[in-house]
Amino acid sequence: MKHVLLALTVVSLTLGVRAGVQASAAAVGPKLDGQSIILTDAVTGQVLYARNAYVRRPVASTTKIMTAILVIENCGMDEIVTASEAPSKVPYTSLHLKPGEQVKVEDLLVSLMVRSANDVAVALAEHVGGTVSGFAQMMNDKAREIGAKNTHFVTPNGLYAPGHYSTAYDLALIARYALRLPHFNEIIATQSKKIKRSINTKDVLIQTRSKFIKHYLGADGIKSGYTKQSGYCYVGSATRGGWRLVSVVLDSFDSQADTAALMDYGFKHFQRVLLARRNQPVATVQVYGGSSELEVVPERQVHVTVKAGQADMARAETKIDQLRAPVKKGEKVGTMTAYVADKPVMTVDLNAAEDVDETSASAAWPWVRAIALLTMISIGAACGRAVAKGPGGGWGGLS
Repeated sequence: MKHVLLALTVVSLTLGVRAGVQASAAAVGPKLDGQSIILTDAVTGQVLYARNAYVRRPVASTTKIMTAILVIENCGMDEIVTASEAPSKVPYTSLHLKPGEQVKVEDLLVSLMVRSANDVAVALAEHVGGTVSGFAQMMNDKAREIGAKNTHFVTPNGLYAPGHYSTAYDLALIARYALRLPHFNEIIATQSKKIKRSINTKDVLIQTRSKFIKHYLGADGIKSGYTKQSGYCYVGSATRGGWRLVSVVLDSFDSQADTAALMDYGFKHFQRVLLARRNQPVATVQVYGGSSELEVVPERQVHVTVKAGQADMARAETKIDQLRAPVKKGEKVGTMTAYVADKPVMTVDLNAAEDVDETSASAAWPWVRAIALLTMISIGAACGRAVAKGPGGGWGGLS
């Protein structure tokens, strides 16, 4: 496909814009015990409520979200992990792995996220990173990639260690990234599962103890945590009507109760405004030299979150390149940006919904032009000779 570098065609899809402050800034939050708190839209990342969200704190087993990300991205679910002696020496909650015990990655991930097994985190860290310190470096590199700038990991399980910290804001970023991974979503939604293991075959039932996941309407994750230094922590996720919120509560007397209250606040006081659906046409455009017009579709759903009753603050703007045939289905042809008032919230690519071929005349035109040009050169040369040649065959015009 050829993109002509000319002015962009701009199409505005507007539900109405009026002056005002973005909903998240105007919202008054609930009463919560947690010392650092944030509530965000899972897709757009819009912050609906925050308190001390950038304060660095120990984060206990919420660390395991990052551990799971790296395992999912670097291992097959059926891959076998052989435990070394190191996991058997890790304290507190565990799967009681024995040296030499073999377990599938998928079963270990369920044990990591649902039981919060500290020894499993070490076994997985050694399997992926070679050593715990090597894996910690991978964790920190991934945190930088995600944008978690106030995060530093030392252990794969979150047991207290100097220099191991994150923030509510960073944990929300990490959690939102993790939720893009299908395997992660499957694992955190697990409430009960029997795993297979090679040695300790009596300890195979993994069950959640999360009150939030068991009892909150729409709850679908993510991870609890506790150490003496961190207090009770919870990274939560809940979905209602296809709209997903992510919350983080750090250092609370009851982080799961805080999480439920925070989610209630979000679903009650805010609303999602759907601006475009994935692969549903948002515009029809002309293609230069094309045999037909082209429908363009967003590669994923486009929405924003606004304060309840303020849907008219949402709009979407599409920018589409001037296009030249041929265009292939699925090729990027522009972008769509969603706004709340005048603040951009998210941008997605727009793709061609179908192929657009060149017209027969358009396809032939370069050859026609070339033939015409050669003809003109030939005629021009003949005329030049006729003018220059004088009587008697001599070259005139010169004295």
